[in-house]
Amino acid sequence: MLYSYFRTAFRSLLKNKAFSFLNIIGLALGMACCMVIFQYVTFEKSYDKFHSNGDNLYRVQYNSYKDGVTIFECAAAVPAVGKAMKENFPEIEDYAIAFPADGVVSYGDVNFREERIQLATPSWLTMFDWQLIQGDIETALDGPKKMVLTESTARKYFGTEDPVGKYLKWSNSWFTEDYLITGVVKDVPNNSHIKFSILASHSTLRDISQGESETSWGWYDHNTYVSLSPGVDPKDFDKRFAAYLYDLKGEEFERNGRLQEFVLQPINDIHLKSNLLQESEPEENGDAQSVYFLGILAIFILVIAWVNYINLASAKSMERAREVGVRKVLGAYKGQLIRQFIVESIVVNFLAAIVSVGIVALVLPYFNNLTGSPLSLALIFNSGTWLIVLSVFLGGAFLSGLYPAFVLSSFRPIVVLKGKLSTSGKGVVLRKSLVTFQFLSSVFLIAGTIIVYQQMEFLKNRDLGFQMESTLVLKGPSVLQVDSLYANYLEGFKNEVTSLAAISGLSTATNVPGDEIFWTNGAKRAEAPNSDFKTIYHVGIDYEYIPNFDIEILHGRNYSREFATDENSIMLNEAATRFLGFENPEDAIGQKVTDSGQDKEVVAVLDNYNQMSLKSTIAPILYHLQPNGNSFYALRLQTNNTSRLTEQVKASWDKFFPGNPMDYFFLDNFFNRQYAKEDQFGTVFSIFSILAIIVSCLGLFGLSAFSALQRTKEIGVRKVLGASVSNILLLLSREYFLLILLAVVIGTPLTYFVMDGWLNNFAYRTDIGPLVFAISAVVVLLVALLTVSYQTIKSARMNPSNTLRYE
Repeated sequence: MLYSYFRTAFRSLLKNKAFSFLNIIGLALGMACCMVIFQYVTFEKSYDKFHSNGDNLYRVQYNSYKDGVTIFECAAAVPAVGKAMKENFPEIEDYAIAFPADGVVSYGDVNFREERIQLATPSWLTMFDWQLIQGDIETALDGPKKMVLTESTARKYFGTEDPVGKYLKWSNSWFTEDYLITGVVKDVPNNSHIKFSILASHSTLRDISQGESETSWGWYDHNTYVSLSPGVDPKDFDKRFAAYLYDLKGEEFERNGRLQEFVLQPINDIHLKSNLLQESEPEENGDAQSVYFLGILAIFILVIAWVNYINLASAKSMERAREVGVRKVLGAYKGQLIRQFIVESIVVNFLAAIVSVGIVALVLPYFNNLTGSPLSLALIFNSGTWLIVLSVFLGGAFLSGLYPAFVLSSFRPIVVLKGKLSTSGKGVVLRKSLVTFQFLSSVFLIAGTIIVYQQMEFLKNRDLGFQMESTLVLKGPSVLQVDSLYANYLEGFKNEVTSLAAISGLSTATNVPGDEIFWTNGAKRAEAPNSDFKTIYHVGIDYEYIPNFDIEILHGRNYSREFATDENSIMLNEAATRFLGFENPEDAIGQKVTDSGQDKEVVAVLDNYNQMSLKSTIAPILYHLQPNGNSFYALRLQTNNTSRLTEQVKASWDKFFPGNPMDYFFLDNFFNRQYAKEDQFGTVFSIFSILAIIVSCLGLFGLSAFSALQRTKEIGVRKVLGASVSNILLLLSREYFLLILLAVVIGTPLTYFVMDGWLNNFAYRTDIGPLVFAISAVVVLLVALLTVSYQTIKSARMNPSNTLRYE
C-alpha cells in the first residue's frame, strides 16, 4: 500500500510539472533560507560552549560608581580581585587572568606587529579547554619571560621547525625582551569571545609594575575569570563578595565617594549579551536581539513556504476533484485518501529539502563573506542538527499537507462527477487569511528593510563634528628609541611627511575618533570641595590636532607654541563643562580645574563632536597638551591615490622608526567599524526579506490561479456581455487590493512597534515616518498586481466559446 502511495505521488508530480516545480522551488527557497539563518544563529549561540566546564566559568565584570552614578561598566577587572575571591571564598575553585598587550615580535629577520598577545597566568591553560599540543600544561606559563604560541603563529615565525626551546624577541613601549617558547596550542576556535595568537607569562608584569600586576585594586586592564563550584548561585556570590569588599575598602569608598563593584558574568552569555566598554572586550561582540530577530525571520520564511504549498495545493484541488470522485466510487476510504495526499506532501517536501541543501552549498561561501562567519555544511550534517531538521521537515510536511488532504478527501463523488463542485466558505476564508498573512509579512519586511537602511544612512551621514574622510592614521611605534631622542625622530618624520604635496597636516594624540578612551581621572572645579571630584575622560593632543580634524572651538583658543603655560592648561568639550557644573560653556574659559593634583586653566571649550559611534551619547572629555604623543599619528590627505602615498609614508617611517612595522588604517573605515554588526544585520535582513517576498509571490500566484480557475465561466459570461480585459482584471484583482489594505492596517502598527524598539538601541536615531509605510504598501500592491496579472489576463483573454460550449 505504501508503495502505491509513493508511486501515485510521483505520477501526480510528473503530470503537473509546472505546479510541482513551483511547489518544490518555493519550499526549497524557504528551507534554504531557514537552514542558512539557522546555521548562523546556531554559530552565534555556540560561543564558548566548547569549554567542558563552561557552565561554571564566569568573567569578573568591574563596575565603578561615583556618588551613586555609574561611571563605567568594564569587562576588564583589577588584578587583585581574582586572588581575593580565591583566597576568601572556597566556592571559587580557581581563577585566571589575561592582560592584553601588543608589540613587535621578531625571530631573526622575521618580524610582525602582534595585536593579540595575552599575558596570562598558568591557570589560563588548565581552567579553559585550550588544546596544548606541545609543552607542559602546568609549567608552560609558570615563571617570567615564557611564551606559548598558537599553531598558526608558530608556523608564521618558524615554518616547519619545532619552536619549543627557541626564543622570540618581543618589543613594545615598556620593554624589549627575549621570551622562551615553552608550548604550542591549537588555534583558538572561531566561536570564542577571546582571541589570542601568543600567550606570555603574566608574572613578567611583576617586575615591570613593581608588584602592581598582582595586588592593585585600581589597574583595571586585567581580564579575570573564575571557576565557580557547581550549584553555587552567582547572584548570591556577588552579594557576599560585595559585603566582603565593603569591609575591606569601605572607608576608602566613603572618603572618595567612589564605589567598586565586581559581579560574575556567565562566559556563555558574553558574546551575545555583554555590552560593556567597547575596547575592554577582547573582540566585537554579537547582538542577541539581531540574532533572535533573524531566527524569527527564518521561521517566518519557512511558514510562508508552507502556506504557499497549501495555496498551490488548493489551487489544484478542482482539477483533482474528479480523480477523488473516481477513487471513492472504486472503494477508497477517506483515511486512505488523506494518507495518499500527505504522502504527496512528504515527497514534495523531501525533494525540496534535497534542492535546498544544494542551494545552501552554493550560497554559504557568499553568506560567510557577508557576515564574517565560518559556516559550513558540516553543521547541517551534525546529528543534533539533523534531528531538529528532520523534526521540522516531517512536522512541516504533515501540517502543510493536512489541509489539502482533508479538502480533497472530503469531496462527494456524486457532486464532483456531475461537475457541480463549489468551494466552501470556510475554505475561502482560510485561503484569504493565509494570503493576508503573506501580505502582512511583506509589509513588515519591506518597511523593516527601509527603516534599517534609513538608520544606517543616518549614522554614516550625520555630521559628527570632525573631519573623518581623507585621514590616514598610523599607530605609534611600539619599539621606541631613546626617550630623549624620540621628539627629534618624531619632528623629523613629521617634517618629511608633511613636505609631500598629498599631505596637508599631521597630528599626534593618545586617541583618535572611534578609539575608546581608557584614560580617566578625577577632576573638579578648583574652588569646589574634594567631594566634588568626578571621573572624566582624558585625551592627550598636540598643537595640530584641533585644526587637523576641523573640530570647532566654541570659546577660547587652540593650543599654541606662543604660550609657554599651555602645557599646564586644558581644554574641555561642551559636555565636560556641564559635567563639571559650569552653567554656560563660555563661563569655563579662564577658570581653574583641579586635575591630577594640579590646578589648570581652561583655555578652550570644544564642540561636542562624536568621539565614539552614534550608538552612545557624548561623554565629557578633558584635553591635555602632549606635543610628542606616540599612540596615533593622524595624516590629513589631499589625494585619492592612497597606495602610492602609503609607500612614500612607509619609506619615511622605516627611516625614522626602524624595526617598527607600519600599522595604519583609514579613519572613516576605522570609525564605521563600530556599525559592522548593524551593517551585517541590515544586509542579511534585506536579502532574506527579498527572498521571503519572492516565496510569498509563489503562493499568491497559486491563489490567483485557483481564483481564475473557479471563475472561468463567470469570465466567459462577462466577456459575452461586453466586458473588456481591463474590466475583468480589475474585477479579479479587487479582492487582493482589499486583502492588501487589511494587511497594511494590521502590519503598520506592528512594524512600528518592533522597529521602534530596535531603533531605541541607538543614542541617535532616525524617525519612522508615514512615508515608510506608504512605500511598503505601494510596493506590495505592485508586486501583487504583477504576480496575479499573468494568470488573470490569461483567463480574461480566453475565448468565451471555449469556456461556455457545454453550458
